[in-house]
Amino acid sequence: MNTDHTSAQTDPITTAKTDIVAAFQSMQTAQRQGASNTDLVPLITQLNMALEYEENATILEQRDPTAADANAFQSIDLSTNVSLQAQRLGDEAQSASSRRSALAYGIALGTATLAAFGVVEAPRLRRFIKKRQLRRARFEYGEENPAG
Repeated sequence: MNTDHTSAQTDPITTAKTDIVAAFQSMQTAQRQGASNTDLVPLITQLNMALEYEENATILEQRDPTAADANAFQSIDLSTNVSLQAQRLGDEAQSASSRRSALAYGIALGTATLAAFGVVEAPRLRRFIKKRQLRRARFEYGEENPAG
């Protein structure tokens, strides 16, 4: 009786390809969340290296399976690292954006409150200033004697 067993595991090259796609998607997400291109450039370089390792693994798959697996694992390590860093950059960018929005909202609310206070209290302030000016003014009582 001949039974063939199939493995449920995927081969390293397939995993490397999947991880490269996932890393690329993580970078796109980070960019949408506001990560700067300057921050993403090193990740692009690492992702290109992961792609080169995956391509080498595919080329070596038939000739040298051990070398192919080594290249695939290098690709997996790099692309996993890129994914994690891209997620971190995206989270940081989104957090910074939220802080800027909250600050802008706070400033707008404070400005609106001061403006409303100024409009409502302006007449009272004018009356207060006039009263102070009247209190400081010098009044002379009695008549002046022009003839001397």
